[in-house]
Amino acid sequence: MVIPVLDLGLCPYEPVQELQATLRNAVAEGSIPGVLLLLEHAPVITLGSRGSEADLLPGLDLGGVNIPVVLSERGGAATLHAPGQLVCYPVVRLPRQDLRAFVMGLEATLIDLLSPLGVAAERRPGAPGLYVGGRKIASVGLRCRRWVASHGTSLNVTIDLGLFDRIVSCGETGLSQTSVLAEKGEAPPMDELKASYVASFERVFPLRLGPVERIDHREVLQRLGVAPR
Repeated sequence: MVIPVLDLGLCPYEPVQELQATLRNAVAEGSIPGVLLLLEHAPVITLGSRGSEADLLPGLDLGGVNIPVVLSERGGAATLHAPGQLVCYPVVRLPRQDLRAFVMGLEATLIDLLSPLGVAAERRPGAPGLYVGGRKIASVGLRCRRWVASHGTSLNVTIDLGLFDRIVSCGETGLSQTSVLAEKGEAPPMDELKASYVASFERVFPLRLGPVERIDHREVLQRLGVAPR
């Protein structure tokens, strides 16, 4: 069965979080086989199940950038999304009902994606995500119910790394972030990376993905034939 791949472009966080909850139920009920959402988020700080106000660092000058703080249903602590970050949300049944293997597969997908770009990303024991020289380049945060996963990964591509100074990233004091641009001095266009992500995902997971379709996040349920909650 082919899983649709939908490119949502740049969109706000909260409506996409609500969308994922509806899609998660649809997958659990067998209405759809799953869906892979690719997107960038408008600037937002999200607090996962382990996040708190202690992860916010007030009083820093962000050049007048106002970044909302949103509670997220995903696991993990605080993270930040903004344009220039590739966000990938696979809403799918967990292969073999193995959450740890799924996380490692998501990391392997990004390792495969980054390798041809000359970025050698590595795992760190006990810390989901990927690192380059001790700096974090990708984060993983999931929500799993009825053996269906949602949320997923964020990869720093050309994002303004200074925005991360507003938070304690992933609950790790002093953790530095990096990006493809910071490591290589250049980065492929986001559309090209999205296509590469699909190819990497299929190399890692035993799933068939459809072609990338560009669609507004408000039209996803209609496209998939899913009734709103």
